[in-house]
Amino acid sequence: MLATDGKKGPANRPKVVFAGKMGGLLNVKYAFLQAVAADYGFDPLLAADPDDDYKLLREAGLPVLARCTPADVADTAAIVLDDFVDNTALKQLPLPRVPVIQLWHGVPLKKIGFPEISSVVNMTPEKAARLTRLYSGYASVPSTSPWMTEQLFSRVFRAEAFPELGFARNDVLLRAPGRNDMLGVDMDLYAHVARHRKAGGKVVVYMPTFRDTGGSFLEDGIIDPMVINAFCARHNILFLAKFHHLVRVDSFRKLPGFCVYNSGCDIYPLLPMADALITDYSSIYFDFMLLDKPLIFFPYDKEKYISRDRELFYDYASMTPGLHVRSQEELVSAILRTVMHGDDPHAAARRSLRDTVFARVDALSAHRVCNHIKDLVTSNKEC
Repeated sequence: MLATDGKKGPANRPKVVFAGKMGGLLNVKYAFLQAVAADYGFDPLLAADPDDDYKLLREAGLPVLARCTPADVADTAAIVLDDFVDNTALKQLPLPRVPVIQLWHGVPLKKIGFPEISSVVNMTPEKAARLTRLYSGYASVPSTSPWMTEQLFSRVFRAEAFPELGFARNDVLLRAPGRNDMLGVDMDLYAHVARHRKAGGKVVVYMPTFRDTGGSFLEDGIIDPMVINAFCARHNILFLAKFHHLVRVDSFRKLPGFCVYNSGCDIYPLLPMADALITDYSSIYFDFMLLDKPLIFFPYDKEKYISRDRELFYDYASMTPGLHVRSQEELVSAILRTVMHGDDPHAAARRSLRDTVFARVDALSAHRVCNHIKDLVTSNKEC
């Protein structure tokens, strides 16, 4: 369950605007839902895309803004993001001078922010100027551990504070999802996966990141979904792929062993049903480590990616505790080894990295985030 502090307080309290999507980057979603569920001394509102989340939230009885106007945010006490303002419903609005809390959307493996600006890979003066603006000016950027603050978050962002609170979205990995957690979830595929698991089947989730310079597993001819489908059907495995929204594979949604999850939906309530995660350079694997299940890394284009798309913060091998594969044949073998035969040779290394990345392994990150927002709002009001 969500952490609760009691009933809502009186009206006319500070207003905090959360800008995000129910199926988006998700730290805003889960922090907002926690703020609605408990009393933190402020009133939360979600700035939503009217064509996506507005109707969904209204039907759920949640406080939501549609088609944000300057008046909607003029009297807000704080703004909470997990992306850049340019990518939210607050885009192009004249925002008040109030604390902006950047929840961000993952532990970075690839270089972002100021380290990316200093990189020679795929960088131009115009891009550097834009990134400087986007990664600056925050009151706080919550981190996940002292090590992550020192090594990554304080290098990536320009912010006044980096409180080690954890990611709100990870709470649902460590507790049963509630009704509102399911807002923005692909319910058809969630139910399909649940039935498959109940019938004794296994589930593998594939979540690769995007390429700045283009390309995908389909365009590069790395995976043949029909081959994966046949393999998984033989072994009663469901291969569930969630791709970046620019990768179009909708024609494969109904294959019995290969399903495609809606790229605009929240997959986090479903992840605890997975037996293993396959990824490449995506930060999703850090979160998945909280489930203590095998990881398979599929960096089929590592040399190209590092030289043309993004440099990495660290040596790839040292930060990726799992089987490494470079071809479809190796991928199939790794799935058999980890999922069907239960061989997990990297478990100790994975747990060690998990405990370095996450100072706390609990379901209270959203609660800590909301308390932090409350403290910022109170402090700013007293100034």
